[in-house]
Amino acid sequence: MELGYLEQVEPMLPILAFTLVMFVWTIGEFVSSKTKALVSMMLVASIIFLIGFSADLIPHDMIQQSGLLGLGQAVVGLIIVHLGTMMSIADLKAQWRTFVIGSLTVVIVTLVLYFVGSMVFDRNLAIAGSTAITGGTLSILMVQGEASAIDAAGGDLGILSATLLAVFPLLILNFKNFIGFLVTANILKKEALRVREEYRSGNLKMYEEEVKENTNPTSEVILPSYLQTPYATLFLLGLAELLARWLSGLTNGYVNTFVIALLLGIALRHFKLVKPNALSTTDSFGLLMISIMVIAFGPLANINLGDLVTLIWPITFYLIGGVLTIMLSAYVIGKQVGYPPALSIAVGLTSLFGFPGTMVLTKEAAAAVGETEEEIAVIEQNILPVMVTAGFSTVTITSVIIGGIMVGFIIG
Repeated sequence: MELGYLEQVEPMLPILAFTLVMFVWTIGEFVSSKTKALVSMMLVASIIFLIGFSADLIPHDMIQQSGLLGLGQAVVGLIIVHLGTMMSIADLKAQWRTFVIGSLTVVIVTLVLYFVGSMVFDRNLAIAGSTAITGGTLSILMVQGEASAIDAAGGDLGILSATLLAVFPLLILNFKNFIGFLVTANILKKEALRVREEYRSGNLKMYEEEVKENTNPTSEVILPSYLQTPYATLFLLGLAELLARWLSGLTNGYVNTFVIALLLGIALRHFKLVKPNALSTTDSFGLLMISIMVIAFGPLANINLGDLVTLIWPITFYLIGGVLTIMLSAYVIGKQVGYPPALSIAVGLTSLFGFPGTMVLTKEAAAAVGETEEEIAVIEQNILPVMVTAGFSTVTITSVIIGGIMVGFIIG
């Protein structure tokens, strides 16, 4: 009976692994929603996977067996093309000061943390740490991919092993989200108070409609209808990723594939070849994003809690140094372009969490400060467009470009 049972269970391993991964994600989403995104889903999932793998409570090959790992590796570039379709050139022109603050802050913070980190630690750890502070999951995947390639070729990655170098930026990502929410929430309340007083003084007025998408996605695409279906959209995004890989190959990899993919996504939207927020029309975005995020958790299967002791100091260094450098840089740049200090700092801090945190925190600040529905609406109308654009300018665009450049300097 035991052999028969095993024969029945073994073919179910992939679906069992998939179900367990989804269960972890469900727990993470539940905690995130209950804490109003203060504790991120990624942080909860990291803790569960780390403890589960270290204590042998879950199989070390669970992520690989779930099938999500292979899917994520196949479509990571496609996701970046999609992110490009979320950006409107018209939006960037209207919010040029926001874009300047966000982008320059990412560049300055990355360079400062890289050079200082190189003197305190080593070059590869400095690259991993600086790109993790100003980037999102995609920046981490670039570091992990480069570290894995060098390790496979037998290279020496420095003071950290390939596994720890892959885990290090993931842990920074999780903790920086937590810190970013806490700090930005307080900064935004100060800006909301300023906007409220401006409104009460008669310097601002309420307009009836919220800021809307500057394009109409139902009539935007110039291609025939049979190229606007979910399958055709995935086909076009896949073609863009292949083109990005080919163009990157022409530069011998010096221009990262992800950087080109992002620019191609912006171009696809600008020239009306796909709809804005392209993947939202395919009903596949959620699954694809989960498969992308799962990639980052893979290295956790190969470490134990004792290994993490060596990462406490560099994680602390980059979290404290990153937040302070971001706030100072954003304040100085914002002053030059005429933004209020609190708003400038909030724009810079979006590099710690990005969208949708930018929207959630703004709405919470407006609700906390506004004493009437009209005041809440006015605060949202004056801060929300800035914060949403800021998140895209920092995490979605600049961090991918800078991260793609920085990982090229990893040595081994």
